[in-house]
Amino acid sequence: MNAIIMAALESFGDPVVFGEYAPGNADAERYYTFGYSTIPADHSDDSPGHERYLVQICLNCPRSFNSLQRVAETKKALFSAGFTWPSVVNASDEEGQRIVFECEGVSASDID
Repeated sequence: MNAIIMAALESFGDPVVFGEYAPGNADAERYYTFGYSTIPADHSDDSPGHERYLVQICLNCPRSFNSLQRVAETKKALFSAGFTWPSVVNASDEEGQRIVFECEGVSASDID
């Protein structure tokens, strides 16, 4: 799932990080962080056939950045990668913009 999310967002040219962003050699003005939880689905013979991923992706950027177009482009990129159409929550504060995208994805379970 990590690779799918990262591939969907890497075309924007900003870092995409699972979990918490830890600035490296060059601090980015804009970056995405993401996380998810899973729910087993499609049970058969006492084991799940798939896992539903409840995904949260955060776009973090300065207050001065006009994020309207990026929000629209991010929603389209996630949907094109196979996720449900994302809902969006503005969780910005005085330190900057934090735009949270929530969507779902699915993958085959790892159970043989």
